Amino acid sequence: ASDPGCRESARAMNPPGEGLRVRRILPGEPLGDVQRLRREVYFEEQGQQRARSKRISDGLGSAGTVVVVERGAQGVGSLRMHDFGAPAVQVEYGSLFHIDAFARTLPLHHIAVSTRFAVQSEQRLKSVVDTLVEEAYRYSQDHGIRYGLMTCAPSFHSLFEYYGFREYLPPAILRSGDAVLRMALVMDDEAHLRACDSPLQHLVRNPAAGEAARGWLLRTFKLGE
Repeated sequence: ASDPGCRESARAMNPPGEGLRVRRILPGEPLGDVQRLRREVYFEEQGQQRARSKRISDGLGSAGTVVVVERGAQGVGSLRMHDFGAPAVQVEYGSLFHIDAFARTLPLHHIAVSTRFAVQSEQRLKSVVDTLVEEAYRYSQDHGIRYGLMTCAPSFHSLFEYYGFREYLPPAILRSGDAVLRMALVMDDEAHLRACDSPLQHLVRNPAAGEAARGWLLRTFKLGE
């Protein structure tokens, strides 16, 4: 998806109208309007016509939980979540995110990756993106996730920084030739979420665990505060 806005514009976006809801689509359940949303964002909007079927569905689709924000019957925003306990996810994303470093400290099912982030162009409103990210955060809490990982285009950096993500590895070049940032969100990192003024700060449940997890990430990947 193209950039829905940076930190400043994310706060300034007009709120959506009534009728917004969020739900989780569990593995194996029909994706419904999510497929149309992905096609609209990835292909019709961005003109990414190559490898069409591969970009809409892949071998990980049946294993992930999809969070979708809907207005009426129409999906307006979605993302897909996997934990690294699944071998297929380790194969697909393990090297990219240096998952072996995490595995030395935590069982892999405590680490998740978010993919397939898509928001309809006319729905790139703060409340829509907030709703999507907040539900993904709640899902992570419900499933004992300690670190949420993702890649994003450089133009998205300020947006995800606003929510509490930080770069923890240098940028990577994908097989497609696209440059991406590798970012991590430490769950329940109250101090960092407050410093970002992230809307997620109000969802923190265990700040002591978040502080310890942040310390490990900073030491392991040699990051500054």
